[in-house]
Amino acid sequence: MQKKGYLVLIGGAEDKSQEKIILKETVRLNNARKVVVIPTASSYPSDLGNNYYYAFRDLGVEIIEVIDVRTRSDANRNEYLKKLTDTDIVFFTGGDQVKLVDILSDTKLHRKILRLYKSGVTIAGTSAGAAAASDPLIYSGDDKGLFKGEVRHDRGFGFLKNITVDTHFSARIRLQRLTQFLLSGYSLRGIGIDEDTAIIINSNNEFEVIGSGSVTVVNTRWVSFSDYHEVRNNNPFSVNGVHVGFLQPGTIFNTQYWKIIETRTKRNSPLPENSYSGIYYNS
Repeated sequence: MQKKGYLVLIGGAEDKSQEKIILKETVRLNNARKVVVIPTASSYPSDLGNNYYYAFRDLGVEIIEVIDVRTRSDANRNEYLKKLTDTDIVFFTGGDQVKLVDILSDTKLHRKILRLYKSGVTIAGTSAGAAAASDPLIYSGDDKGLFKGEVRHDRGFGFLKNITVDTHFSARIRLQRLTQFLLSGYSLRGIGIDEDTAIIINSNNEFEVIGSGSVTVVNTRWVSFSDYHEVRNNNPFSVNGVHVGFLQPGTIFNTQYWKIIETRTKRNSPLPENSYSGIYYNS
C-alpha cells in the first residue's frame, strides 16, 4: 500500500535567497525534479510566484510550474490540472488562508492535490499555506487572544486533521490566540510554528523540526479550569492547566501520542549538519 507523502508546514518568512535550508530539505525529501507553486493566497501572486520560481531553480529543481489560480473557475480548468502531472511537490505560498481555502476547496484542483498527497507527493505550505493545511484553520485575534470571540475559524484543506496550525508564532505572540481556539473545543491540539522554521510530518504521524526557530505544541485536553464557555463575547477569560511544549530544531514529535520521541541532544552521537534521524526518514 502506497504511503501518503510528506507534509511540510513552514511558519512563514523562510529564507529564499541565502542557504534556503527549509526549501532545500523540502526538495531533498523525494529528490524533487518538479515543483508546482500555487500563490493563490497572496495579493501579489505573480511576483510571489516568481520569487519561488527562482528559489527552487537555484536549488536545482528542473521543472517549476506556477499555477496562478485566482477564482474557483480557474481551479477547475483542465490546463491547470495538467500542470500537476508528474509533480513531486505542491507548494502553497503565504497570504490569506481563508481566501486560499475559499477559492480552492472542493474544486477539481483541490481534489487532485489530495489524491497526489495520498499517493506520495509532498505537500508544502508557508504562512497561510501552512495554516490552511490543517482543519479547522484559525485567523484574526492576534492582539486579543484572551478576549473571547476575537479568534475566528473556518474549514481547512484537511491534510492535517483535528490539529490546528498557527504560523509566525513567536513573532506575532500567538500563544493566547491558539489557546483560545483550542478551548472552544473545535480541536484540542495545536502547533505553533515560528518564522524560518518548519515541521516535516511523515506518514507515521511524526514530525521533525527544522530551521532557525522553535515550534510550540499546545494541548487543552487536560485543562483543570476554564471559564471560556461562561464569559460573554469580547470579555477576557481565565484558564489553567494548558499543556505547552517547546520543540527546538532536531526534535522529533509524535502527534498521535503527543510526546517527544527524540531530540538532537539525546542522540548517541551528533548528526552531520543538515542531516536527520533514522526514526524520521525510515518511515
